[in-house]
Amino acid sequence: MKIAVISFTTEGRRLAGRLTGLLREEGHAVTENVKGAAFAESVPFSVTEWAGRNFKSQDALVFVGAAGIAVRAVSPWIQAKTSDAAVLVLDERGNYCIPLLSGHIGGANELALFISERLPAVPVITTATDIQGKWAADVFAVKNKLVIKDMEKAKQTSAKVLAGKRLLLLTDADEVVNGEQYADSLEIRRSGEIKEAGAGEGIGERDALDVYIGYAAGKAREEALCLIPRAVTAGIGCRRGTGKKAVCRAVEETMKRAGIFKESLEAAASIDLKKDEQGILDYCKDEGLSFFTYSKEELLAAEGTFTGSEFVEQITGVDNVCERSALVHSGGRLIVKKQVYDGITVALAVRRWSVSF
Repeated sequence: MKIAVISFTTEGRRLAGRLTGLLREEGHAVTENVKGAAFAESVPFSVTEWAGRNFKSQDALVFVGAAGIAVRAVSPWIQAKTSDAAVLVLDERGNYCIPLLSGHIGGANELALFISERLPAVPVITTATDIQGKWAADVFAVKNKLVIKDMEKAKQTSAKVLAGKRLLLLTDADEVVNGEQYADSLEIRRSGEIKEAGAGEGIGERDALDVYIGYAAGKAREEALCLIPRAVTAGIGCRRGTGKKAVCRAVEETMKRAGIFKESLEAAASIDLKKDEQGILDYCKDEGLSFFTYSKEELLAAEGTFTGSEFVEQITGVDNVCERSALVHSGGRLIVKKQVYDGITVALAVRRWSVSF
């Protein structure tokens, strides 16, 4: 994490220095600041401006001082729990560590527990699911690097758990770790392969699905909270000079028709002849995707049955680029075979993935 620490007194500064060292030992990138007329190196602007400058660029802000200072400093910059930085307060003697903002998604609660263990201090955590030891969808999503499709449904899910309801959860994960940990709150069922995407294997028509964890939109019911793994690779083949918009349309149409969440896409792949294909590069940049290319020999080594093309083989030396490249990169299985849109070919593969409770 990128963490900014600020203190206001001599004693607070000593604690801030100690804290900075502990955090850096854990691999965090930490900047240490001090504010006060007694310090020559005091930040030359208000604490509120300091908070504003760091709120977007840092993952967490730690105030060593009064909680009121932190509340007033960050209040102008608060926007949404999905994007706000984690904010924590330590009293200057290190007795208490209080996560004030973004306890779950921002990681403030987890950071407070770490700091409290290492100083040591008493963690003062007030979020209801943590206090009661209940499953929280947003904490679970962050821990497993899942995309939360609807934050309002995530809040509703937590409210159900706190009210004592046992949730029905359906997942496509290849492995479920510690699924029994929250047996009082969750009934976990496993679903079938993507080819069976409909109501979803493992649940009946009368079952009210509360949470779906997977990449297949066709398995998710309207009322369910969807938590999506970024586990899908798009294999792409195209003519030289194909534009970004055409690539985007082809990939998105493939995913839409197959009933796969767009949010599940983590990478694109092709043959190394396409390593400089500007349309694919621009598409990946806009979508935040990594782009990988593989040699003819690597693609030919892929095992499976592929949709061959003599024309493609004459040009590239490989009978199929999109299916083979998606499979080689993911190391998993094909979930959508070659689709063709205006001369662009797209195939989708998913890697093995797991969730841990």
